[in-house]
Amino acid sequence: MKKIFKINLLVAGALLFILAACSKQDHKFVISTPSPFISNLDIRKLYKGNDVTLTKEEMREATVIAGQVTSDHTGRNLPEGLLFVQNSRKVSATIDSLRGIAINIGASAANYLPGDSVHIRIEGGVLKRLNGVLQITGIPASNVQKVASGINVIMTPVSAVTMLAKPENFEGLFGVVYNSNFEPNIGVERIEGVKTFNEGSGNIQMNVNSTATFKTEFLPYSANVMGLIIPSATGVPQIWPRIKSDFMATSIVVDPSVPLGPNPAIITGYFADPDGTDANYEYIQLMATQDLDFRQKPFSVFTTNNAGASTPTGAPTGGWATGGLRTYKFNITRGTVAKGTFFYVGGYKVIGGTNSTDISQANWVVSKLYNNLPGDDGVGDVTANLLANSGNAAGMAVFATTNVGLNTVPSDVAFYAGTGNAFASGVGYAIVDNDFYKRNNGTSFQPFYRQGTNTDKVGANPEAAQFSYLGGVYNAATKTWTTKRSHKTVAVPKTSPLAVIQEMTGATRVIN
Repeated sequence: MKKIFKINLLVAGALLFILAACSKQDHKFVISTPSPFISNLDIRKLYKGNDVTLTKEEMREATVIAGQVTSDHTGRNLPEGLLFVQNSRKVSATIDSLRGIAINIGASAANYLPGDSVHIRIEGGVLKRLNGVLQITGIPASNVQKVASGINVIMTPVSAVTMLAKPENFEGLFGVVYNSNFEPNIGVERIEGVKTFNEGSGNIQMNVNSTATFKTEFLPYSANVMGLIIPSATGVPQIWPRIKSDFMATSIVVDPSVPLGPNPAIITGYFADPDGTDANYEYIQLMATQDLDFRQKPFSVFTTNNAGASTPTGAPTGGWATGGLRTYKFNITRGTVAKGTFFYVGGYKVIGGTNSTDISQANWVVSKLYNNLPGDDGVGDVTANLLANSGNAAGMAVFATTNVGLNTVPSDVAFYAGTGNAFASGVGYAIVDNDFYKRNNGTSFQPFYRQGTNTDKVGANPEAAQFSYLGGVYNAATKTWTTKRSHKTVAVPKTSPLAVIQEMTGATRVIN
């Protein structure tokens, strides 16, 4: 017992010694000061509809914006006195923090060029919306310090469906709208004024002022438009080209007297099972076998999903135009495609599902959110699954017309997955003579898929996060497939560039 008591006494003494020693030590804390820099993302959050005086208290002790200049006043098309800068802050990799802002510094705004890196002291300025533009006012030009030049300016791809959903995220950014389709009076109409165009997902406005040095350029059918995203006085998001080179015509001239061949557009691939949700992220890749202008000759693309629960049930009595949850229609009425080049129809202009690479630089003739909107001309209900992942027969067809009935012959057809629910009682999905299907087998007429010998498929069930490409060689002179298509897949990680689905070995080619 005495031994135990002595041990306890020793332990207690040791603890008292440690505590005493600790009490004699200075407590050392990490001493830090708040960053003097604030991001445009956080600045923009301060504005709630009323003017905001930018104090240290409002900005959590910050006083400076650091960013890259995006404005260029040499083209005389931007609001005078406004210096536009953009920056981002470190957040999650899946969160977009790049934002733009305008700072009103008067005539000195013209002294800065895109790629200049600047620090701007904004304490005491006022954040307000003037003439539709959110800007910081009351900042003298002496508050701007250029710390570098020649910085690569980040350019943000813009589409109507994304910009109009969250216009505050795009305001003030340097953006680009690819495949902007206008309705001009060719050879007469200039780009000056407010012009409305469609880039496949909806309408956007372009603003070119009467003071712009490039206002006399002719308005083409199609162009890639770069510039700053600036709201109009009434709050409508617009893209303002800064200089002449921000506006680049891309349309080709197609002779309307040249007739369409039997297969003017062919199916070259599809993305049916994105990583994550399928809703609005599936797409179809096609190729032109001759120069096409969809204003002159509109086309349409259909998909079919014949799952057992898809309505209307039974045989597709309307063929590709059956509608409901069986078929979905996209009309193609704008844009041009050069012979032997790819074009796309589908949902968002991204390569591999949610939070993946933007590929709007590809030729998207239609970008439509099929999970939000019904098919064109009333063909197709809103659906989360445009292209089936398994089950009964699924496929797609492209037509050189928008007027499609039961017996209309497509330009091309491709089926994959299962076999059921596609043909019965003399009705089904019309096919075309291609490398998989024949409308005549000897003396037997077999115009539908799953009728007679038309039972072939381009592939089995899609694989998750894999792009299905079909390959093959089409001879435009003989209007025949000299090398039959063969289904292959390529993995599409979310960071993949466009080249992954266009430049792989064995991609479809058009010759002659």
